[in-house]
Amino acid sequence: MQIIRFTKFWGHLNAHELGQHAQTLGYDGLDLAVRDGHAINPKNVVGDLSAAVRGWKDIGIECSMISAGTSLTDPANPETISLFEAAAMAGVPRIKIGYFTYTLGDVFDELWTHSRRMLAGFEKLSQSTGVQTLYHTHSGRCLGSNCAGLRHLLDGYEPAHIGAYVDLGHLALNGEDVQMGLPMLRDRLSVVGAKDAHHIRDHRPQSRAAFADKFVLLGHGAAEWPEAIALLKSWNFSGPLTIHTEYTMDQDVIATVGAGEYSEEARALRARGEVDDLAYLRNLIE
Repeated sequence: MQIIRFTKFWGHLNAHELGQHAQTLGYDGLDLAVRDGHAINPKNVVGDLSAAVRGWKDIGIECSMISAGTSLTDPANPETISLFEAAAMAGVPRIKIGYFTYTLGDVFDELWTHSRRMLAGFEKLSQSTGVQTLYHTHSGRCLGSNCAGLRHLLDGYEPAHIGAYVDLGHLALNGEDVQMGLPMLRDRLSVVGAKDAHHIRDHRPQSRAAFADKFVLLGHGAAEWPEAIALLKSWNFSGPLTIHTEYTMDQDVIATVGAGEYSEEARALRARGEVDDLAYLRNLIE
C-alpha cells in the first residue's frame, strides 16, 4: 500500500517544493489538490501538470491521484474535461470529484436522479480518458456519506471507471463498522482516506445536540484503523492511503464541505501529524 499526502494545506509550495517536501517526510506520493491558489490549478493544469509529474517521478514521488474542487460535479463542464484530459496526458490515474449535497427543502428524488445522471457522464468521461473518477465518503448532508450509501449511489457503474474513496474519519462520525462497510465496496475500492475523528461535548448555546465532531491524529479517535489495515492487507489491497492532516475543532468549518481550519492549534497539529500519522500507518502495515 502506498501512503500519499493530500496537498490541501500545501498551497504555499510550488510544484518542485511539493515533491521535495513529500520526499523529505517519507511519503510515497501525492494526492494533488488541483484548486485555485495552488501550484497546479484549473488555469494551468493543462500546461503544467505533465512536467510536474515527471519532476516528482525523478525523485521517487508518484502523483497517485488528483483531488478537484468540491464543487466539480458536472462532467460536461469544460474545466472538468480539461482536468481529466490533463491527468490522462500526465499519467495520473484517478480524480476525486466534488460532492452531491442535500440542502434543506430539496426534493430528494430529484437530487438523486440528478446525481446519478452526472455520475453516468463521469463514467463516460473516465472511459474515454482512462482516468478513474473517485467519489469520497464525506459526513454530513453528502450523498454517499458512508459505505452503505456509497454502494447504493454507485451501483451499476463500471468500477474501473467509477471508484470508491472511503474515508475512515468520516465513517467514524457516521457510525458505520469498518469491517462491515469496506466489504460492501471491495469490488470498487480504489483509495482510503486517512483521517480520524470522534465526538466531543458541545457547550455552544445554539447547538442542536450535546455532542459535536472533532478530527484528530490517527489513532486518537474512533476510526477502526487496526481492523481496517488488517482487512486491506488480507485483500492485498494495492491502492493508496491518503493522509489529510485535517484536524478540525471549529464546528462551522466542519459543516462546510471542503473547508479547512487554519487556527494556530490546527497548524501545530498538522506539523506534528505530517510525521506521526505517517508513522502510525507504517507501523500498522508492517
